[in-house]
Amino acid sequence: MAVGPARPGGRTDGRQCTVRPRRQQSAATLKQLTDRLDLPVLALAKTRRPAQHVWHCPVRTAPGDRHLTDAEWAEVARRIVHATGIAEDGDEKACRWVAVRHADDHIHLVATLVRVDGRRPRRHQDGTRAQAECRKIEAEFGLQILNAGDRTAAQRPTSAERSKAERTGRTETPRVTLRESVRQALAGASDEDEFFRRLAETGLRVDKRIAPSGDTIGYKVALPCDRNRDGEPVWFSGSKLAPDLSLPKIRQRLDAGPIDDEPARDRQPGERGGADQPVHAATQPTSPSARSGDDGEDAAAQLVGVGELLDAVAQTAPASTRKELGEAARAFERATRSHIRAERADNRARQGRRLPAPVRNRYADTVAATLPDQADQVLREPGWDALAATLDQAERAGHDPAALLKEAIEWRELDTADNVTDVLVWRLRRLGNLPATVTPPRARDGRKAPPLALIGETRSRRCGS
Repeated sequence: MAVGPARPGGRTDGRQCTVRPRRQQSAATLKQLTDRLDLPVLALAKTRRPAQHVWHCPVRTAPGDRHLTDAEWAEVARRIVHATGIAEDGDEKACRWVAVRHADDHIHLVATLVRVDGRRPRRHQDGTRAQAECRKIEAEFGLQILNAGDRTAAQRPTSAERSKAERTGRTETPRVTLRESVRQALAGASDEDEFFRRLAETGLRVDKRIAPSGDTIGYKVALPCDRNRDGEPVWFSGSKLAPDLSLPKIRQRLDAGPIDDEPARDRQPGERGGADQPVHAATQPTSPSARSGDDGEDAAAQLVGVGELLDAVAQTAPASTRKELGEAARAFERATRSHIRAERADNRARQGRRLPAPVRNRYADTVAATLPDQADQVLREPGWDALAATLDQAERAGHDPAALLKEAIEWRELDTADNVTDVLVWRLRRLGNLPATVTPPRARDGRKAPPLALIGETRSRRCGS
């Protein structure tokens, strides 16, 4: 059972409208339905009405599954709006919603993102929670149990992009071409300036997003020949190409320093390491010394190195083998992205969970004092353990955790962050100049903390996969 991306949209009683079978759709007009759904929005003052207040989420059974009855689809709909926080069971003031069955194998959920009491629903990570509920429904209803994803996959080209590529005679969509070009520019780059310089040298259009302070806070790229109907370039931000190609993720990769064992001081900032530098940097982590290490960071470094090797080789290979090497690089990236992401996140989370309770409570109080409006959300997020570990590492490095956290919060607004803890961890590590590898904290009495027990990787299914 696949849950499509739950997206807020524009304009659209039942606080709990159930599945409307196709044969009943003529009983109510679209305008009557939208008017009833929009009543909580219209009850607000015009200045308080959100510009986008519609939540839309398609739910589909897998090919080969039996057809669910209307009653079963109604239960599916109620369970999903409960799990996502749209309309929890027993909440008389919840959001108004409706489920419409368009075909035997799927329904569409639509909700108004304003509760009856005028407040906004708590729907943080609603897609992840919807997918988790779908795994339970699949088991209980005897449906195919789909594999879980890790939400790190690159966005697939849309049907419109594929059609445009066919019309213009391209073998791949601009999104795919740009993604590979950005990866190849990143392979072997020693710093952010070199990355952007290498990107421009490929012939792409590059546009940086500059803050009033003069700092670069984002970027987007476009193919010179790819334009929309108005003749303007079709831009793609890094995060739209792939989650790991956003500027914060690229900085995280560059800030970790060279993945080889050569001293970084041998190369000046921005200085190229020669034509074979990407290959050397990529092959170095596979040395026996790296393979013999038991730290998860070593394994992650090896995977990053091999990935950069494939990107670099695909960039410089003869035309006869470039396509095959590019496909190998893409396949390797898909196979390894969740491991690299999980290694560092799990290391920090394990260390955060091993902190003494008084220390964790003190950091929780620090979060509550510096971020009162979002403290409850932060402490409930899966990344809270990693945030606690980062605050502890910052304190052991000589920083004032409260002051550093305040600076991280004020860096930029957090309202648009998909995961507040992940953003704060990245900002704290950058502001505090903390090393990428998190060393196990010592116990408060001075004794070395025991080795951390490994835990299984937690995975969540990507929306729409």
